[in-house]
Amino acid sequence: MTSQYSMPGQRLAGALYVGAVAITINMLLLRAADLFSVQTAKGGLLRLIAPLAGPVLDWIGVATAWRTLGGPSVNSAVFQGGFHFVVGLGMALIYTMILEPRLPGAFWRKGLLYALLVWLLNAFVILPYSGEGVAGSAHLRLTGMVWFAVAHTAFFMLLAAGYQRYLAARRR
Repeated sequence: MTSQYSMPGQRLAGALYVGAVAITINMLLLRAADLFSVQTAKGGLLRLIAPLAGPVLDWIGVATAWRTLGGPSVNSAVFQGGFHFVVGLGMALIYTMILEPRLPGAFWRKGLLYALLVWLLNAFVILPYSGEGVAGSAHLRLTGMVWFAVAHTAFFMLLAAGYQRYLAARRR
């Protein structure tokens, strides 16, 4: 039995559980780069969407409510970390709900394919449009680009492997 036969609630629970573990490890890998003074790509997606989303969030009152509640500023490490975490959960949901049941092959192939797709989008769209250049080359050394690519790929591989294990445990 494959994952496409699992219940949507199981896929959602698996996405949140495995996604939280995978994005936490990804964030630790990116934080570890700082220990070695290796600068990696950080915040490209947030820099890209903030100018677009900010006015909309102001207009509908979300920004005012956020400030009233004392939420951290967009430039704070807490907000950026939270944003990174939520985006990771979103990518886990896309994987478990849409891609995993449809992609062919073993979990490692699915994870690598998803990693490659998102890396290409990040390297050739998000980072260039946020002023970082292709794959962050405007501000990063090769070591930073490689470290980021490894941490990025680790997220997707952990997501695919973890979700495969989660499904296997659910079928028992």
